[in-house]
Amino acid sequence: MSSNPEKALRNTAYLYEISTNNVERIKASMLRATLLRQHGMRNEAVRALKRADSLAVLDKNYNLQARINGFLSTIYREYEIYSLGKVYLQRAITASKKIQDKNEKYKFQGTLSQEIAYYAMYNSNFSKAIQDLKAGKKKFELADSSIDKNFHIAVNDELIGKNYLSLQKIDSALVYFQKAEKELSESESSNSPLKGFIFNGFGNVYARTGDDKKALLNYQKAEEIAEASDFFTLKQELYTSLMQFYKKTDYKKYIKYNELNLKLKKDEEDSRKSNTDELIKTLREEQKNNQSKNDQSKIIIALGCFIFIVLIIMLVYVFRRKKDYIKPEAVSENNDVMEIEEDLTPKQESSKEYMSEATESAILEKIQKLEESHFYLDKDISLNYVAVKLSINQRYLSYVINKNKSIDFAGYINELRIHYITDRLRNDSNFLKYKISFLADLCGFSSHSRFTTTFKKVTGVSPLTFITDLQEQRDEEKKEL
Repeated sequence: MSSNPEKALRNTAYLYEISTNNVERIKASMLRATLLRQHGMRNEAVRALKRADSLAVLDKNYNLQARINGFLSTIYREYEIYSLGKVYLQRAITASKKIQDKNEKYKFQGTLSQEIAYYAMYNSNFSKAIQDLKAGKKKFELADSSIDKNFHIAVNDELIGKNYLSLQKIDSALVYFQKAEKELSESESSNSPLKGFIFNGFGNVYARTGDDKKALLNYQKAEEIAEASDFFTLKQELYTSLMQFYKKTDYKKYIKYNELNLKLKKDEEDSRKSNTDELIKTLREEQKNNQSKNDQSKIIIALGCFIFIVLIIMLVYVFRRKKDYIKPEAVSENNDVMEIEEDLTPKQESSKEYMSEATESAILEKIQKLEESHFYLDKDISLNYVAVKLSINQRYLSYVINKNKSIDFAGYINELRIHYITDRLRNDSNFLKYKISFLADLCGFSSHSRFTTTFKKVTGVSPLTFITDLQEQRDEEKKEL
């Protein structure tokens, strides 16, 4: 896949086209997202995953819903959009609890513990990360032999070892790296690059205890695996360890591994840029083809509608001629009066209530509860999606929103998005540093201009003015202190 990404991308589009059911479509979309993520095309990957999620929701496939939302959490975490990542992480946790197959449930919840631990590690809460990973380990142990339990547990234990190392608990770190080594050797993937991470862990442990000979021996084993597997993350982690190891003992080797680390990053950026350019070209070709197909479909539909309208006109004409032929005499005055009276009868108001108060209250409660999950941050949100999510008729949902929010569905979603971003700007000073385009993307708008227009409509000022005023207010408060 990585050797020819543009071809692989076309293949995922073809797989989606020939899919005969939603499960196949979801898997094709997830495969596409994996490829796009590898080459730094986060927005495209997210779109593919959200398309997959909408299908999984329709099918009530909780296993795939959990996997998709876990994947979305990983992407947002990797790009340091932690607030949004946690939203999808919670969705993944909720969906995983509904998985019927116990074996699949335990496997996913065990894997999910690693994702949860990464958030704790980001906050330097290493004790909580260890706690989460140990809980995940228990989930793997509950699964049957149809999954490679030893491998999954080895991954968890290697991460636990890293966290103990961060807490300066060297002995505990060593114990868990030893456990990981044993579990990996007994797994079906004993030659996995994970072995390199474990050796690197041993190297870090021995370097901390002053046993440079053992440390160097393990670093060398890790380097052999890193070179053979060409695993980017392993190389990056190992080169960082070796830089720290040689910083005080051998400055020339420190420079060597520092240069290797820089080269690694540059090679990745160059490769990613090259592949991304090809992928963008492929995506544009796909969009052109899809547009062409859409244009053809529109012509066919328009032609069909025209023919249908002509047929209706002809039928009405024939019916009227037939009626005139049967009743040629003039219409009586009484009939005229009745027709006028019917025309003057008030039409039923479209806003008239057509549900009980209890039903309306229940729907409103569901909507308010859903708001807590920040569902409106999804760019592809729609009335149909929310209706399916809440198991509510679209017409009922639209009626309740119009009546209780005094706004249509699109306006309601956009107001929620603006309120979300203004709340973040007020309560997190880091948000004041972000570009307007990033804020727009973060809260679900597809364009900078649409975000700016809606922001001004809701708040009365432009995003730039709002941010400037907040910044000045903060500066004044600091001066007063």
